Amino acid sequence: MVGENVNIQELNTLFSKAKFIDLSPLLENDMPRFPTHPPFVVNPTVTHEHDGYYCQTVFMAEHTGAHVDAPYHVHIKLKEKTVETLPLNALLGHGIVLDLSKLNLAAGEFATLDDIKRAEKVTNVEIKEGDIVLVNFGWMKYRTTKGDWKKYAGNSPGLDKSVAEYLLAKKIKALGSDTIACGTASINCESKFCWIHELLLSNDIYLLECLANLEQLPAEIFFMALPLKIKNGSGSPIRPVALSYD
Repeated sequence: MVGENVNIQELNTLFSKAKFIDLSPLLENDMPRFPTHPPFVVNPTVTHEHDGYYCQTVFMAEHTGAHVDAPYHVHIKLKEKTVETLPLNALLGHGIVLDLSKLNLAAGEFATLDDIKRAEKVTNVEIKEGDIVLVNFGWMKYRTTKGDWKKYAGNSPGLDKSVAEYLLAKKIKALGSDTIACGTASINCESKFCWIHELLLSNDIYLLECLANLEQLPAEIFFMALPLKIKNGSGSPIRPVALSYD
């Protein structure tokens, strides 16, 4: 027990010295959504004036805001791999942040393996087994609750097949991005084939989407997020957080 207590104290010290960066966008009415998904709706159903206390009603899809995709989301043969079956530590671990924003990729364009390796070299990091890899396309600048929300939700750059194969060979734990469908290149709501969803999800490498504030992160972080325990869930909203000691 003494050893366990010492470890807990050390962990508490590490957490107390860390800088916490919130990687989730605000959940609010009229926020961007994947064009075929239902909208997010929040309503102040119970109020102090009417009921003596305050409580809102929330309606949302599983893939709302910052969220994780479970394998069954796109793989019909993986029915047993829904979101409530994810290990509790599935989205906890060492994180690598790759900045691709300076590529200024347009909607429908793909980042290549050369782009990924160049980003690793620039920041002096190397993707290793068990890493959670976060890709910043600089796409969050298009996110809005105004009428042109589909510029973010219906358009995005992606990652090509060589990147998917590289990350699969590296045996990473999860891959995330600031786009609405991680790794998928799309133009005007028309998505191109996504090797990331095809190869990574089918091998229990989870996908994190709609991550915010990636531009605030150093090249290495500790990443933390937990999905909701949704029965037969294709995915779940998450509250992703990065810990930095820079």
